[in-house]
Amino acid sequence: MSDEQPIMWLSCHPGTDVTRISVAGEVDLSNAHLLTDLVETAVAASVPLVVIDLSEVSFFGAYGTSALVLAQRMLVRHGRRLILHRPSPVVRRVLGVTGTLTAFEVVDRPALPAADDGSARPVVPSRFGS
Repeated sequence: MSDEQPIMWLSCHPGTDVTRISVAGEVDLSNAHLLTDLVETAVAASVPLVVIDLSEVSFFGAYGTSALVLAQRMLVRHGRRLILHRPSPVVRRVLGVTGTLTAFEVVDRPALPAADDGSARPVVPSRFGS
């Protein structure tokens, strides 16, 4: 068992009309691809809308930006829609500096309460990626 603490938590709540993905912690080189993988799963399930909640992200690097741009392209290519929900100040700042913020539909209003089913998936960094 590793003594390393998770740096990112992901939870995914698939539905027939919308898939909600929540991200918390640090999004970097070691784990940004996992976000893209979840979006690929939503594309395969033919869900018309993917909402990514970024309100609990504390670090957001270039790989996070790339993951969101890739997710957006995948969804648009399949006629689907992506909403970034309540991006944290660090996410908003990085997307703004890179000039990509305006490419996304951003919603800042609070979401409806959802049951916490404990499905968050911790991601522990490793030297070889996650």
